[in-house]
Amino acid sequence: MQLFQTAFTLLGAGLVSAHVSLISPCVRYTPYCTSCPELPSGQSLDYSINSPIGTHESTSQPLCKYTTPYATPAVTWKAGSTVEVKFREHAAVHGGGHCQFALSYDGGESFVVIHDELRYCFTGGPSSSNKAAQLSYSIALPQDLPSGDKVVFAWAWNNNQGNREFYMNCADVAIEGSGSSFTGPKLLVANYGPDSPFIPEFNGNYDTGIDLFNSRPMITVSGSGGYSGGGMAANSTGGAYSGDQQSSYDSVASTAAPTLPDTSSNYGPTSSAPASYEAPSSAPPAAYSGSAAGASDYAASAAPVYRARVASIPASPAPAKCK
Repeated sequence: MQLFQTAFTLLGAGLVSAHVSLISPCVRYTPYCTSCPELPSGQSLDYSINSPIGTHESTSQPLCKYTTPYATPAVTWKAGSTVEVKFREHAAVHGGGHCQFALSYDGGESFVVIHDELRYCFTGGPSSSNKAAQLSYSIALPQDLPSGDKVVFAWAWNNNQGNREFYMNCADVAIEGSGSSFTGPKLLVANYGPDSPFIPEFNGNYDTGIDLFNSRPMITVSGSGGYSGGGMAANSTGGAYSGDQQSSYDSVASTAAPTLPDTSSNYGPTSSAPASYEAPSSAPPAAYSGSAAGASDYAASAAPVYRARVASIPASPAPAKCK
């Protein structure tokens, strides 16, 4: 009986680890990092931390997976610095896809994106493999981020191939900054329930879903919590945002905003874009560190023939000591 239980436990560990999760900074309730803050009372480690939180058909967990934060930050970051985020080596990346990295100053109610890795997250280029080519990213934190000791750092991922899933991990961090507010794109939540925007399998077209990312509304978050805005498409204004679309953020409207596109279909039936947007009075400093720049990068290009995803999963390593 003991042998059977041990074998079942090992099999289960292999199955639940078949996707991707952050390991640094330490995300809420991960069992794969030895230097996380103490678990909140009544909570337990999540051995399915690599699994998605929903599909286009249904949701299985709330945004962030868990809404009860650690009592203390997992790490302290300084605005204007470059930080490295790392993912667990035991990962199946489903041909890559679109990743967003974001911050929340209101306990996870709203997230502003600070960095994108679109199309080729984890693969670095066109791929049909489950094996990652890249499991760490350097992210330039915007210089004008507000300070906060209860900031939520989020990673979100829409995969290239396989089931239409949405992945999200969150870490509790502290930010040392001098700004009073920060403006950037609102986190796109797609393939998370039937009312969310739908991103189909790429099938070799890595521009799949890019229109949704270009249409993200801009929001302004403050150190006191909450956010404002939400009407201007992300590719229409500026911000100290780093990622795949830098050329779209080089100019900032200082007067009346242009006519807005109808983005209500992108963000669910209960959301609509306001009629106007009050743009920032001046452009925040640039903080671009993404892998692809230039508007021409959005043009469709030839891609390899789609192949079925690889079924094999690498062996699980021992828990790592996270920074």
